[in-house]
Amino acid sequence: MRIITVKGFSKTGKTTTVASLVSELKRRGYTVGTVKDIHFKNFEADTPGTDTYKHAAAGARRVTARGPKNTGIIMDERMTMDAILKYYKEDFVIIEGDCGVDCPTIITARTISDIEEKMCPEAIAVSGIIANDMQGQMISISPKSGREEKQLPVINGITEVEKMADMAEAVTKEKENKLSVELTIDGEEIWMVPFVKETLKNVVVGAVKALDGYEEGKEIVIKIKE
Repeated sequence: MRIITVKGFSKTGKTTTVASLVSELKRRGYTVGTVKDIHFKNFEADTPGTDTYKHAAAGARRVTARGPKNTGIIMDERMTMDAILKYYKEDFVIIEGDCGVDCPTIITARTISDIEEKMCPEAIAVSGIIANDMQGQMISISPKSGREEKQLPVINGITEVEKMADMAEAVTKEKENKLSVELTIDGEEIWMVPFVKETLKNVVVGAVKALDGYEEGKEIVIKIKE
């Protein structure tokens, strides 16, 4: 699974960028899933008064609405992104919103200041409304947090969606190739999203790097039997 985040302030073109990228990746033969990360405090995934809402109000922890054309599962908690992504098996998952996932990120913006506010080490491109005037340019950004300046291409998510999809393919493939982490329990491989693999790698390497015999880049195998 390859993961891309599209983040930015409200009304900067996030949803338009996501929809265009989904369509282009699907056209190329990929299966695509999306996650919308919502921070509006009054948001509810269900509509008050419906039967499913009453089920949840009565105490059901998980409620499923199964219709003729689709199925909706509602949980009574804010799940972690890792837990959510375990339900996805698509080739690509595009997350809309500032969810903190360590993955390639497209920032949508109206102004340079917007980009500075949302800047992160994972940023690979700028899109959204700002691309109407700055399409094709490179922007040098000095984040307000004081991190090192970075150059990002400005890509129009509508008129240059093929270019955006090319970049999404390239950077996610590179990330996959750089990181090889496998976890098996009793011989069965446990599926993990890339940022969980990265976390597991960091924990293991941090624990063993001070030991005699450790060499950077060498394969590490740990087996635990109880």
